[in-house]
Amino acid sequence: MPLARIKSVAGVKIPDTALCNAAVDLLEASSPEFLCTHCLRTYVFGSLAIKGINRKVEDEEAAFCAALLHDLGLIPPYRRDNRFEIDGADAARDFCTKHQVSPERADLVWRAIALHTSPGIATRMAGEIALVHLGAGLDFLGLGLDQVPPQVLEQILEQYPRKKFKSEFRNLLVEHCQHNPAAQVLTWTDDVARSAGCTLHGRPIPTASQIMAAAPWDE
Repeated sequence: MPLARIKSVAGVKIPDTALCNAAVDLLEASSPEFLCTHCLRTYVFGSLAIKGINRKVEDEEAAFCAALLHDLGLIPPYRRDNRFEIDGADAARDFCTKHQVSPERADLVWRAIALHTSPGIATRMAGEIALVHLGAGLDFLGLGLDQVPPQVLEQILEQYPRKKFKSEFRNLLVEHCQHNPAAQVLTWTDDVARSAGCTLHGRPIPTASQIMAAAPWDE
């Protein structure tokens, strides 16, 4: 389904370049539809959010590719042994290298994906990095949703419907945690892993407090 073959959504222009179209092709070939629409909404919401805080994006291609590929690490073909943000960032950098993107631009895509779940860090970096963080946070957790006019939200959801995103995405997170419980320790997904009953060496995923208490140091 050619979800991204739209010129603009809610006033946000959808980039139409060979690199961006290749990112769309990879997303649609590898990801379920609910994840495809999430990634596209991430770009649109992120673009609106960046404008709302008077930030600039110098490299729209990099921002678009990072937004579209930011969850690749949750998809089985791209899962490795790291937290999903890092696996996704690595996969996106491989994509950039394949398409002869310069190392500097590929690194920008990598950082945007690796930091997209890092509050307080991503927004202090390049606009492309902030865009992915803000867009994903708005679509995933509703952060800043109250700042989106109802008619704008309606336009976005008409083009890129949610497809039961909340429940489907949680299922995907749980699957990732079960596949690689060690990578969740001391990350935001450790709570998801514990609530899903994931274990590490036969024990529940430890909390930060438990790890500190067990550290082999004197007071």
